[in-house]
Amino acid sequence: MGHDCMMDGKTRMKISEADQTILASMGPESIRNVVAESSVAVFKLPEVATYLNGRECKYLQERDEARAHAKDFGERISSVEKDLSSETQALKESQATVARLEKNLQDAKEEEKALKEKVGELEEKLSSMALTPTADEEERKVDPAGTYANFTRAGLISKIYEVGDLQLEVASSSFGNALAQLQVLNPGIQLVTDGLDELKEVHDGRIATPPQEDE
Repeated sequence: MGHDCMMDGKTRMKISEADQTILASMGPESIRNVVAESSVAVFKLPEVATYLNGRECKYLQERDEARAHAKDFGERISSVEKDLSSETQALKESQATVARLEKNLQDAKEEEKALKEKVGELEEKLSSMALTPTADEEERKVDPAGTYANFTRAGLISKIYEVGDLQLEVASSSFGNALAQLQVLNPGIQLVTDGLDELKEVHDGRIATPPQEDE
């Protein structure tokens, strides 16, 4: 740091011929005065050199500190730029997420609107259906106890035939019982039973097959 060495033990001083002539013409007193002045100048020179070197060293130190500070500041700038880049990327991703969520919200609102409209239509259909008796209600009227609720179509048909046969059997039994009671109540009377039929009726004073009812 500082300048190179100006003088060392091998340094030689050379006096010009003009200075030699002047020194030769001077007396002892004058030479002492010149030597004294020159000595002062010689001693001043290291002081000035030391001062200048010290000031230069200070400047060099400040320069080095400034360079170190600039390097540190540059690293900080790089770190800030990196953080800024990351934050910018995160901001872009956040904006994309917000846009996607807004679209999902809009789609959900539209879907909700469509569902409400569908629910309204279904409620109207239910209201209209409630005004007319349903098949279940008609079945409950015919079969309030729910005896035949779990029957299949074939089972119901079979049950209808079974009930019909049972009714016919009951009617025939009742008819025979009534005829037997008449014979017991009229022991001295010979009742005519030819032509009697539990399935026939009396019409216009004669026994006839009942007419079929129109469906």
